[in-house]
Amino acid sequence: MAALDDLIREIQDDDLRGRIKAEFDKLRKRKKFGLVFESAAEYSPLCNAPVKVGSLVAKGGKLDAVYKVTAIDGDDVTCVRDNETVTCRRADLIVVTRLGDSVYPALTKLDDVCRAPDSDLWHVLIEAENFHALQLLRYLYAGKVDCLYIDPPYNTGARDWKYNNDYVDAADKYRHSKWLSMMERRLALAKELLSDSGAIFISIDDNEQASLKFLCDEIFGVKNFVAQIVVITNLSGRDYGGVARMHEYVLIYRKTDALKINLINDAEGKFKLFDELGGFELRELRNRNVRFNVDNRPNLYYPFYIDPNNADENGLHKISLDFQLGWHELYPLESQGVKTVWRWGKEKSAANINVNIMAKPMRNNRWMIVEKYREERKMARSVWAEKEFRNEAGTLLLKNFFGERVFDYPKSLEVLLRIIKMATNKNSLVLDFFAGSGTTLHAVNLLNAEDGGKRRCILVTNNEVSEAEAKRMTAAGLTPADAAWQAAGIARHVTWQRTVCSIEGHDINGAPLNGNYLGSDLPMADGFKANAIFFKLDCLDKDAVALGECFRELLPVLWLKAGGFGKCPVVEENPLPPFKIFAENKFAVLLDERRFGDFTTALKHATIETVFIVTGRNAALNKMRELLRVPKAYRLYGDYLKNIKLKEAKR
Repeated sequence: MAALDDLIREIQDDDLRGRIKAEFDKLRKRKKFGLVFESAAEYSPLCNAPVKVGSLVAKGGKLDAVYKVTAIDGDDVTCVRDNETVTCRRADLIVVTRLGDSVYPALTKLDDVCRAPDSDLWHVLIEAENFHALQLLRYLYAGKVDCLYIDPPYNTGARDWKYNNDYVDAADKYRHSKWLSMMERRLALAKELLSDSGAIFISIDDNEQASLKFLCDEIFGVKNFVAQIVVITNLSGRDYGGVARMHEYVLIYRKTDALKINLINDAEGKFKLFDELGGFELRELRNRNVRFNVDNRPNLYYPFYIDPNNADENGLHKISLDFQLGWHELYPLESQGVKTVWRWGKEKSAANINVNIMAKPMRNNRWMIVEKYREERKMARSVWAEKEFRNEAGTLLLKNFFGERVFDYPKSLEVLLRIIKMATNKNSLVLDFFAGSGTTLHAVNLLNAEDGGKRRCILVTNNEVSEAEAKRMTAAGLTPADAAWQAAGIARHVTWQRTVCSIEGHDINGAPLNGNYLGSDLPMADGFKANAIFFKLDCLDKDAVALGECFRELLPVLWLKAGGFGKCPVVEENPLPPFKIFAENKFAVLLDERRFGDFTTALKHATIETVFIVTGRNAALNKMRELLRVPKAYRLYGDYLKNIKLKEAKR
């Protein structure tokens, strides 16, 4: 170790020496039991960013070869990488950023669907590199996400994901390190987004399950591991070295011990001990677990009195907790020589007697106290084997919308429905930043329709085109900048179209959907009373933001920061007015602090919960906040510039 420290000190380039030392320090810290991997640099294009001196650039979209611009002469750009100096044409270069460095994101609206015009609830889909989207969401929703679900690439070695714009396959000797580097950066941000009572659910298979478990132990803490669910996805199984593998996993981690996993309804809705009687099921009130007995639960050991001559139409007999002359006395039966107890205390039994609990006659003049049952709620189990959770269920549902296979291995709607039931209340915020085909938002809408909830969902996905489709369009002379290419990407062709179709209740051609949602009486053709908006993430110039030149570009961000109430506003005035009141959206913006008096007067006629004030002084903001008496106030553009900054999390 000391010898390596000496060699690092001999490096002349300050930037290179610092970067190598930082990587070596990470390796030094990882000399322990657990996960060891080499962090790999990850780059992302910056949309529409101009090439400047100091910019990081890539040639021809090859993000694994990144240069720094040192000089520009007309269309000729001089770039340096390590000891290599090259001159390139400006048109051949794209500006990139190293993930972990700060960018300044904004949102451009592409489309929306509104079937609940009287509702303030808007779901959001963001087309973006998900790391940059998480950087923005950290500014908007740090500590506010209750349920975070992701289905990342499984890293099977079958060219199923990209790193630095190149497919990663089994021949890449660094594929596991690249995958872990990619996940580490995103999970570190995800942790910041979770509420104290929130949880993250991650789908994965055996290719990276063990590594992901170690990584999550480091990021979220071993004590915050909740469970590893086994999900049966393929009854026939897929051949893995002579073993037909039938399952994958869902890893669950919490933010803190404030998490409360909700009970879920039994999928079958039955007790299996007894036959149906009068449209309900029966469950024995005696606790059959002999660990709970009269010695350690004496308060649960008491008698019932049974009327042997008074049966109802179902053959159940009335009971009492008080002695009744001529009635049969019954204590919990013995089991394995142990005096067992009831599952309920005497007070609860009294509240349910002859309504939800009665006596059932058994053979040999014996009796049993039974609980009537209509709906059972229980803890989610660690193995999910229901037929509806299998891969073909998700594939078949997507075919209802598109008429063909448009996405490989979409998640089952029922899997997501169960996860959201476990982790949310009716007003929760749900996030999926590997959104794929959009199953998470679909499940949120379905659960809201079932229980009247107002859960809000944010989806993030890129607009990547499949490898086969990209080859076809390249052969036709199209490029990624062409509209036809962009329209064929995941975000625009699959995720957003599914969102619109499911909300409006029709397929991609406008024909009504057939059938009901599984386990419900909700016709798919009815769609959902819901609203959703589709954004593309762009990046802004920091100096332009600081000078107040990006208000229109940042307006959707301000709308979301203020709660996303009503329809996303647009400002048409040019030049901008001194202040703007968005009454429908419950926020207002003061662009010229000299007009604070007029601004205050205007606010008296609107219900405003959030204000944004352009001022260079925190003291001025605090004084104006005090006078306005609004719940939330932020300084433009300082609050955005300060909180959007991000440095890569240290391990």
